[in-house]
Amino acid sequence: MTEKLYTKDFLLHCFSYLIMAVSFYFLLPTLPTFVTDVLNEDKGKVGYIIGIYALSALIIRPFSGYLFDKYGRRKLFLVSMCAYAIVMAAYGLAASFIFLLFLRLVNGGFWGMVTTGGGTITSDIVPESRRGEGIGIFGLSMTLSMAVGPLVGLQILDITGSYTFLFLSSGVLCVIAVGLSYFVNHPKISNRKNKLEWANVFEPKVVKVSMVMLLLAFPFAGIMSFITLFAKEISIENTGLFFLIYAIGVSIIRPMTGKWVDTKGPGFVMVLSFAGTIAGLILLSQSQSLTPFLVAAFVLGLGNGIVMPTLQTMVINMVKPAKRGVATSTFFSAIDLGIGIGSFVLGNVAEIFSLSEMYLYCAIGMIIPVILFFTITLKDYQTKTQVTPAVANA
Repeated sequence: MTEKLYTKDFLLHCFSYLIMAVSFYFLLPTLPTFVTDVLNEDKGKVGYIIGIYALSALIIRPFSGYLFDKYGRRKLFLVSMCAYAIVMAAYGLAASFIFLLFLRLVNGGFWGMVTTGGGTITSDIVPESRRGEGIGIFGLSMTLSMAVGPLVGLQILDITGSYTFLFLSSGVLCVIAVGLSYFVNHPKISNRKNKLEWANVFEPKVVKVSMVMLLLAFPFAGIMSFITLFAKEISIENTGLFFLIYAIGVSIIRPMTGKWVDTKGPGFVMVLSFAGTIAGLILLSQSQSLTPFLVAAFVLGLGNGIVMPTLQTMVINMVKPAKRGVATSTFFSAIDLGIGIGSFVLGNVAEIFSLSEMYLYCAIGMIIPVILFFTITLKDYQTKTQVTPAVANA
C-alpha cells in the first residue's frame, strides 16, 4: 500500500513555509530599487545586500544543523521564525546603506536557521518511499512564493508608495507563518549526546553533491540580484511578471521531478535541468523586449525547478535520520556560498561589461557543474547509496 504523503502536518508545514517565503520575496524586486532610489547607491551595491545575506546564512547553517540534530526541531524552529519576523519588520528603520547591511547580516543568519529547519523537518515528515516527491512538493512552497511575493510586494509599493509599510507587511506575514507552524507535530528526532565538533556541523558524505549546488547557485544569484535592474535596462517595468512566469515553469516541472527521482534516479532529471538552465540563461542574455524576457523566465523555471528537489533528495538519501540536520545544513551552506560569492563577483562583472553579457557568461560557466556532476558526483552517490548505475542513470 502506498504510504500517505498529504497529512495534516505536511500540509500545515508547507503552507506556513509558503507564507514565510512570500515575505522574503516581497523584498526581492524592491530592495534593489530601495538601494538605488531611496539610499542613492549605485547598482554595484545591490550585489552586496544579496551577498552579505547569503554569507551570513552560510556562517550560521553548520551550527543550526547541529542544534536541530541535538535538541530536536520544534522549539528552535519556532524561535527562529519569530526572530526572523522581527528583523523583517525592522527594515523600515534602515536610513543608511551601512545599517541596511547590518540588518541583512542579522536577517541572513535567521534565514539560515529557518530554511535549515524547514528542510530538515520536511525530510522527517514525509514517508521514505515518497521522499523525492515530498521534497519536491514542499519545494513548491518556495516556488509559489516566488510567483506571489514579488507581484504583491510591487503592488503594495505601487499603491502605498511606502517601503516602511512593505517591510511591516513582511513581518506580519512571518508572524502568521509562526502561528501555523505551531500546530505541526514534529517527529521527535534528537541526539543529546552530540558534541559540538566538526563531524556534527559538517557532513563530508554530501560534499560532492553540495559542490554542484554551489556552482548552480551562481546564475541564480545573478537573477536574484540583478533581474529588476536588467528589466529596467530593456524598458520592462513590471519585473513581477518574470517571477510569475518563472514560478509557473517550476510549478509545472517540480511535481514530476520528485517522482522521476524516486523511480528513475537523479541522472535522468539532471540532464533536463542543465539543458533548461543553460538555454534559459542564453535566452535571457539576448532579451531586448517583454516576450523573449518572459520565455527565458519560463525556460529557467523548468531548468531550476529540477535542481533543488533532486540534489536535496540525493543528500538525504546518503545519511542516517540523526544526521539529516547537519546534511541539510551542509547542502544549504553550499547554496549560500554560491549566492554570496556569485552576487559579489557578478556585480563586478556587470559593472565591467553589462548585465546581458553577465547572463551569457553564466550560461558558459554551466559547463563546470555539468562535468562535475556526471563524472564525479553521480558515481559517488551510486556508491554511497548502493544504487545501481542503470537505475541512477535511467
